[in-house]
Amino acid sequence: MKCTTLFLVLSMVVLMAQPGDCIFGWIFKGIHHAVHVDQDQLDQDQQDQDQQDQDQQDQDQQDQDQQDQDQLDQDQLDQEDLDQQQLDKRSFQSARRRFD
Repeated sequence: MKCTTLFLVLSMVVLMAQPGDCIFGWIFKGIHHAVHVDQDQLDQDQQDQDQQDQDQQDQDQQDQDQQDQDQLDQDQLDQEDLDQQQLDKRSFQSARRRFD
């Protein structure tokens, strides 16, 4: 009789308990939370790394564009110097012909 009463009382306690109120529920929730937080942290780290990579690529592209522009400017200056030298040479030859 005692065993039957104990069984019925414990059965009622188990049936009336809310799911997840036991220690196993806390453990499972804790594990789920830890896995979920770790995954979120990994996703955030990956996004941060992707952003840093993109920023580095943008900076490298800007540097390359600046170098290209500097090279074009230098080429233009060299061409202007060459043109001026040819013009000076022609002027010198013209002036020399006049004196001859």
